[in-house]
Amino acid sequence: MRPMNTHLTVYGPAGLALGLILAGLFVCLGGCEQARFEPAASVALPTAVPEGSWTPAVWTDSLQDGPVRNQLPDFSRAGYAMGDSPLPEPLGPVYDVTAPPFNAIPDDAVDDTAAIQAALDAAGAAGGGVVLLPRGRVLVHSTPDMPYLRITHNNVILRGRGSGPGGSTVYLGAPGPEEGVRRLGSVPSDQEARRHAAIAVMGNETGRELAVFTQDVSRGQYEVSVSNSDLLRPGMMVVVRCQDDAGGAQDAALIPPAPDAPDLPAQLTRPYRLVPEQTDTFGPVARRHSWITRIESVLDATTVRMAKPARFDQRVSHAPRIYAFQGLHGVGIEHLRIESAWPGGYRHHKPYEENGVTVRTAKEQDYLWNGIWISNAVDGWVRDVTFKDLTQGCILSHAAHITLQDINFEGIDGHAGVTVGWSNDNLVTRAVFRSRLVHSVTVTMMASGNVFTDCTALYEGDVSDGRPRPAIDFHGFFPYENLFDSMHGFNVSPGGDLSVMPHGGVRNVFWNVIGPGTPGGAREWEGDAFVQSWAYASTSSGTPATMFEHLPQAFYVGVRRETGRVSLGDSFSDRSDQWMTVEGLNRPGLALPSLYQAQRKLRTAP
Repeated sequence: MRPMNTHLTVYGPAGLALGLILAGLFVCLGGCEQARFEPAASVALPTAVPEGSWTPAVWTDSLQDGPVRNQLPDFSRAGYAMGDSPLPEPLGPVYDVTAPPFNAIPDDAVDDTAAIQAALDAAGAAGGGVVLLPRGRVLVHSTPDMPYLRITHNNVILRGRGSGPGGSTVYLGAPGPEEGVRRLGSVPSDQEARRHAAIAVMGNETGRELAVFTQDVSRGQYEVSVSNSDLLRPGMMVVVRCQDDAGGAQDAALIPPAPDAPDLPAQLTRPYRLVPEQTDTFGPVARRHSWITRIESVLDATTVRMAKPARFDQRVSHAPRIYAFQGLHGVGIEHLRIESAWPGGYRHHKPYEENGVTVRTAKEQDYLWNGIWISNAVDGWVRDVTFKDLTQGCILSHAAHITLQDINFEGIDGHAGVTVGWSNDNLVTRAVFRSRLVHSVTVTMMASGNVFTDCTALYEGDVSDGRPRPAIDFHGFFPYENLFDSMHGFNVSPGGDLSVMPHGGVRNVFWNVIGPGTPGGAREWEGDAFVQSWAYASTSSGTPATMFEHLPQAFYVGVRRETGRVSLGDSFSDRSDQWMTVEGLNRPGLALPSLYQAQRKLRTAP
């Protein structure tokens, strides 16, 4: 870390700056087995702190120690180019889909998939370019047996002429085929039904092994001891894969590990006690974990420094290995809207029936009218895109450092908005939800380091009338260390079946989240709870009072509602224990700065 002055200003009820200024020199000591954060000078506090000022203790603690042990995670590297560069504005070369040899014609009710695909392939073959859509509607995948748009080359940008009604519309004419909907990321993307989207970004999933970890890595550590660094280069994107064989016994994965066990599922859900019914959570899929990162530097023949600190203790017994990342780079989708012919009638996991006859299956209603699918890609973006009348908006699988910015969800009720699974360090910013979705934003399948910031839900709902309500969704397989920052209109209403519980993993962060004006709970136990889980029976008390255990070691800072109060564990009090850290709960008049932006400023300051 660099010498700097760190300002975290919190505004009080009167709306005046009540600053607490932390000045200090923080040095990350390299050349040791574990990177440590150590103050090189004392922390200087202002001589006069205005009455009523407040700075979260978790912030000051993180400045002293960094993201080690159970401290606040580091989210400063989320998004395109690890947050170090703005989204690019490539000028060309331009491939106009209406020009020869492509010849797409908007608004003629004739399928345009082949013409647009030819332009995408031409841009890819040339090493990249801008594929330009016309104003009006282009029709893709107009029947179930027709292809769908695929971007499979680096540096290809699909650009429209605006996301408003007078801009460019990609119109999905038919659902995807009724094939397997799998645990997101658990199978190759070409075996996953949800890849059948209006626009699919699909990178190569293979990559050769480059090195093996030779020593344990602690949370917060950058330096990694490897078998041989000859094949590793500074700036190289790599995939780290762990395989927890549970002691080598084939049936060991069928026994729930204790909270203090070294198993990956136990470490990433601690202190939650897994039960036998949660077979997927401690089963074979959950014992395979991977994430995408970058080599910052090669220090010697057996030591490298990663660009990001470790998010959990990575044991040699879990066989961490480094593989080459061979997926896509630099793909963008921007300035357009995606609509579909789906007629709606959505009910969660239910078919659509008329006169007692199924017209559309539950699978179609939930999963097969999708906007964008992105898999095995890094350093890409979705910018200024509107999703309308879709069951699913945008899905990320095995993706990292993708930025979703200025996206809107409109139209009829649907299933999900943004879904992030088996992906890390992505950024969703300035998303607005107008259509009623059961899962506005979802993290699942060991997703980590993802940031959702400055997002707004403009609807409220109550399950008593069957209408979706705005929700932050944790869908099981312990997604961990994700940040929900400066969110307006959301509470936590997670999903997933019992076999994948708990809903979330360790150290997820809720920072300056304002809940809906009304809690929206139809059941008596939901009440004013910020975290509302149907699966409370699998918590320690077996009652709603311990619903919060589904998000172990979570941080709740500045969580509140516009009117009324929210509770955590039947309490309105700040506290810190093995399950949660709560600060500023229901604190009035806050204007808490973005944690994501504060951490970025701290990391990048000169």
